[in-house]
Amino acid sequence: MSVYKPRGAVNYVYEFEFNGTRFRKTTGKSNKRQAEEVERRAREQAKRDAERSALTQAAFKGEGPLTLGMATARWWIEVGQHNANADTSWNYLERMIDHFGNDRRLDEISDTDMTEWVAKRRGERIKGRVTLKDGSPAPLVKDATVNRSTVDALRKIYAHARDKWKIRIDSQPDWKQHRRREPGEQPAELKLADQDRVIPALGDGYRDAVMFALASGLRLKNCILRWDQVDWEGGRIKVVQKGKRTHTLPLSREMRAVLSACIGRDATWVFMFPLRRRSSQRRVLGVLYPVTYYGLQIQWRRISADLGIDLSFHGLRHTAGTRITRQTGNLKIAQKVLGHADISTTSKFYAHATEDDVRTALDETPLASPRIAVDETVKRKDGKDL
Repeated sequence: MSVYKPRGAVNYVYEFEFNGTRFRKTTGKSNKRQAEEVERRAREQAKRDAERSALTQAAFKGEGPLTLGMATARWWIEVGQHNANADTSWNYLERMIDHFGNDRRLDEISDTDMTEWVAKRRGERIKGRVTLKDGSPAPLVKDATVNRSTVDALRKIYAHARDKWKIRIDSQPDWKQHRRREPGEQPAELKLADQDRVIPALGDGYRDAVMFALASGLRLKNCILRWDQVDWEGGRIKVVQKGKRTHTLPLSREMRAVLSACIGRDATWVFMFPLRRRSSQRRVLGVLYPVTYYGLQIQWRRISADLGIDLSFHGLRHTAGTRITRQTGNLKIAQKVLGHADISTTSKFYAHATEDDVRTALDETPLASPRIAVDETVKRKDGKDL
């Protein structure tokens, strides 16, 4: 055993070489026998790691089976960590590994396995809670979330193996049969009557942020705005959207009005609120503080719930997109405002047709359709006039 105690050290150190790699680390033990046991385990671990590395290299050359642990680790490095929702992707991978295990071969995951996994996920409650704050049972995970965290998450791994690593996996689950049916289009729009009720009810600072969200169509994160993002002379603002894409948005009259009312409150942040209640963070009552992401989210959620308005803050973005489309009839303009890379996203999620829209379209459609000019004499098949 290659353990020794350096001069002046209390604990033994192990040092050995395996497959051309040198391993040296303190054992954390002052007893030689215990130190030798630590070194033995380190050698065994080095051997297992070497075997796993060899299997991984063989798998990615198409010379061996690809395991879930190998595939998810590489997919995370190449794709997952760069996603705008990387935290969510990581959560899905952890769930996947916890259920199937690192050593599960991709070509061994069957439809039965998928059925059990989806059923398990369907029985879970949101955020792992048993009850809500009011004591009522926490709702079950929605079907859309079940799909994203199970079927869709695993299917991405298979597709990446096929397209990027050129590894063919002949045996795959029937993905379509395992996806839960999701509800159809869910229009998310703030009615004008509700807008007139909720805006005055919001606190100072938060009211400005919500009005700006309605005027700009920006996501909640982008509404936490700094003054250096505002170009008054150029008449535009710049934000960084999902996917780390820079989005430049022209300032409208409404946006200018909201921003102008906030000038002078702070040198850095646009939206500021006065502290109305005592805080554990040693803040001073009446002093202005920057509106935060979670503060704005909580303020909107609380006020809208008190008024019986069933709409998330993101629904304000849907509202802006829908109003622009309704006003202009031009999806391309709505796409530019919202900063979507693909117009299909605008069309699918931000161009809702409300009941009022349908009624207006029906009212504006004449009862009598324009007549089509036809010959007054119509011939029968036998050539005689009718």
